[in-house]
Amino acid sequence: MISAKKLRARACALLGALLLGWLMANMAYAQLPAPDEETYRIAKQLNCPTCAGRNLADCPTETCAQWKAEIKAQLDQGRSAQEVLDYFQARFGPTVLQEPPKSGTTAPLWAAPIGAAIAFLIGAGLVMWRTSQRNAPAIAPEPQVEGEDPFVAALERQVRQSE
Repeated sequence: MISAKKLRARACALLGALLLGWLMANMAYAQLPAPDEETYRIAKQLNCPTCAGRNLADCPTETCAQWKAEIKAQLDQGRSAQEVLDYFQARFGPTVLQEPPKSGTTAPLWAAPIGAAIAFLIGAGLVMWRTSQRNAPAIAPEPQVEGEDPFVAALERQVRQSE
């Protein structure tokens, strides 16, 4: 006959194994993508057709619900995310994308902030250089006589310059 101590140990081991199995199953389930996760990810990359500045995924309008259904239908047909984005761009133009393409007519728009930053740095450097040149002493300072007070000498130089 099995002692009560061994029976209790087996019951705890069985309970621990069941708990561990349940936790592992939930962890595996949590790692699977939700059925609409891909739809949501694509919808985040598209603009809402009716609300300015809002992405498709966060907009509650009926039009956006129809577009999300279209995205899901295309994904169910086996199209890739890029193919779905290309479909919407071909149908509604590049403004439908949250991030416009970095080629063609929009390439200068992507380069403009970098060009502006470079121009600003060059301009700031020129201003600093000119300011340093303007504040540089034009003549050599007068030699200081021993025992002469430096404050008095500076004051006399200022008075001579202002005359």
